[in-house]
Formats: sequence, structure tokens, C-alpha cells
Amino acid sequence: MGFGGLYISITGLQASRQSLNTVSHNISNSNNKNYVRQSVLHATNPYTVTQVGRLEIGTGVNIGEIRQIRDEFLDLKLRREISSFGYHYAKSQILEDVEAVFNEITSSGLQSVMDDFWNNWNELYKEPESLTIRGLVHEASVAFVDTVNHLSTQLSNIKMNLNNQILIKVDETNKLLNRIGELNHQIKLVEGEKSKEKANDFRDERNALLDRLAELIPVTAYENSFGEAIVHLRGKELVSGNFISTIDIEQDSDGLAHIYFHNTNEKIDLNGLGELGGFIDARDESVTYYMDRLDILVHTVATEINKLHSNGVDLLGDTGTDFFVGVDNLQNAAANIRVNPDLFNFNKIAISQSGAIGDGVIAKDIYELRNTKLFDDMTVDDYYRDILLSLGLEREASRTIATNQEFLIKSIDEKRKSISAVSLDEEMADMIKFQHSYVANSRVINAVDEMIETIVNRVGIVGR
Repeated sequence: MGFGGLYISITGLQASRQSLNTVSHNISNSNNKNYVRQSVLHATNPYTVTQVGRLEIGTGVNIGEIRQIRDEFLDLKLRREISSFGYHYAKSQILEDVEAVFNEITSSGLQSVMDDFWNNWNELYKEPESLTIRGLVHEASVAFVDTVNHLSTQLSNIKMNLNNQILIKVDETNKLLNRIGELNHQIKLVEGEKSKEKANDFRDERNALLDRLAELIPVTAYENSFGEAIVHLRGKELVSGNFISTIDIEQDSDGLAHIYFHNTNEKIDLNGLGELGGFIDARDESVTYYMDRLDILVHTVATEINKLHSNGVDLLGDTGTDFFVGVDNLQNAAANIRVNPDLFNFNKIAISQSGAIGDGVIAKDIYELRNTKLFDDMTVDDYYRDILLSLGLEREASRTIATNQEFLIKSIDEKRKSISAVSLDEEMADMIKFQHSYVANSRVINAVDEMIETIVNRVGIVGR
């Protein structure tokens, strides 16, 4: 066997030792959720050919590669589904906040306030000259105004909070892109040309960052021949090797942030995907939609009441004025509406059509606005209920999709973990296997050593 046998066994020792090191690395990272199990691939060393007889003789084993055990198809599938989940989960949470603003579960919601508002007008029709009931009408009107002002303010606050969240998410996105670019550089340095070393731990960190990035924006990613991740968004490269294109923000006249590609200054349409897309669409579409509908309700009701009240006569014999002020423009009507300050003098509430003190026809006409179809085929109550119904349906749709996506993501992740996660039972089996291999190679070395010792020290002694 000679010294070649020693070399063969030494390669076996080295391969077994490296395999045990990898097993130890796997076990130590068994609780690391981003870690992907690693496996040592043993490869046969090149054969040598003897001078005599031209025989091929094996030269042992070498470490071909320390590879990650992962299914890249599952990674791509997970990132595609997680973008949809991020969008609908973010949107459902925001719409839940909008539902809480309307607060229709309790008795302090707008519907209850409007009920009191209309009922007090009906009572005033019955006793037009009563200052007490006029005071109740004024109080109910102030409550209506305060409620819609509060709703508008709260919705506006949600919109601006979303704008701040968008800034935070864009900043997080850019940090992820920069870190992925750094990891690309580190992986390329470790895995230089013809290097057998693998930067698997760097890859674990990079893949975790790509998963989070996919939750924020709908990116696609693949690895090139140099081990670098190439990241695309809507056909535009965000990361390619050391090249990094971050996302820029521009703010409009209202202070709302909009996102653009850094190099082309082209506005980014996330097309209903990603957590960032959920925040943007909720701010620009959902919350804005309910703010606009509230403005339409308030503007329509106030305008119709003003028409009637301004044609009435008050207790002082004067022609009435607008009951509500601040509603000349539809935009921000809910935020700007106020009860006319002149009406703090209850005598100035003009509900007489003929001018007679006991005439309350205008109050009756105002009350009947409640059952008038002011909004196409809908009354005021119908219109408000339709707002709440639209909000509930939109939120439920997003929540349902988010729940379904969460279930799908868990299913994909479980499949991924069944392949990539560390199994202590498997690692213990591998540890025993490589330990026995190490011991066996040690014994071969001992046997070869004894043979060589016999040849060197004992052969030729006989006959001396």
C-alpha cells in the first residue's frame, strides 16, 4: 500500500472532519429561522497511473462542494405570493382603522347623530315658536357638524399617517437594496474564480432580505453565474452586482409622497402588490374615496337645508340666512362645515313660510329631506349606509384574500422547511456516520504505519 495508502486515508480524515464541521454548523443554527441546511458533497480525487502495467490507482476523496439544501422554485413561488399577502394585509388593517373612525357600533356614530338631528327638526315643526326646541335643533346641528368635522379630521390623519408609513417603507426598501448589493459583493469575493468555497451564510442573509423585500414590493430575483442576486421591479433592475438603483420620493403640493425609479425618474406603479403598494392605494384610493363620499353627503345635506332655511322667516320677522356655512365648495365640505354663528340667537332659526309665528312648514320640509332621494336613487340614510357597506365589503375582501394568502404562504413555507430546515435526527445520523468514517480512516493510517515500520525496521534482520 505504501505512502499512497497514507495519503488516501489522510484525504478521508480531512473529508470526514469537514463533514463533521458542517454537521456541527447545522446543529448550532437549528433555531435560526433564516438558516438553510448545508451538506458536504464528497468527490473522487483524480486517479494516478502506475509505470508498470498502466494501472489506475485511486488517490482518495476531496470536498467537491458545501451546498445549501434548498428549492429555488419554492423561494420564487413564496416571494410571488408574499407580495399579494403584504398588499391585502396592509390594506385590511388600514380599512379596519377607517371602520373604527366611523364608529357605528356604538351610539356615538354619525347615524345616531343624524337621527337626533332629523327628529329635532320634526319636533320643531310641531312647536315652531318653542325656544327650547329651537335650542335642541341648534344643539343637534352642532353635534352633526362636530361629528362630521371629527370624521374628516380622523380620515385626514389616517391619510397623513399612511403618507409617513410610505416614507418609512421606502426607506426600509432602500436599505434592503443596499444591503443586498453589499452581500453580492461579499459573496463574489468569497466565491472567486475557480474557488470551491461557498458563502452560504451570506446567502442565507441575502435570501431573508429578498423575502422581506418581496413583501414590501413585487420584485423578482435570480442568481447569476457569479453568485450575485439580480433584482427586478416592473422590468427595471434595482440590484445587479454592485449596481444599486434605489427608489426616489417626490412630494406633491399636498405633501403626499410618490415613488419613482432613481435613474429614469419614471413613476412606479406597484399594481396592487406589496405592503408599500397597499399603503399607497389605501392612501390615494380607499381613504380618499370615503373622504370624498363624506364630503358629498355633508355638502348635499347642507346645501338643501340652506335653500329651505334661507327662504324662511324667523321669529324676528326677518328673512332667513344659510343655516350652515363653509360648504360653498364640495371639496373638504365635511372639514369646513359650521353652524351659522348668527343662529346662536335661536330666534333667527327661520322655519316660517308665511311669516306667522306658529308656522313651521320650513322645519317640516327640512325634516322631509331625510326621506327625499337626494343621491340618485338613495336617501341620506341610504347613502350613508352605502358608504358603510362599501367600506365593510372592501375590508372583508382584503381580509379574506390576506387570510387565503397567509394559508398558502404557510403551506409553501412548510414545504420549504421540510427541505431546507435543520433536522436534529438527520444531523445526529450524519454525525455518527462521519465519526465512524473518521475512526475507520484513522485505523487504516495506523495499519499502514505498522506495515511501513515493519518494512523499515525488520526486513533484512533475519540471518544477521
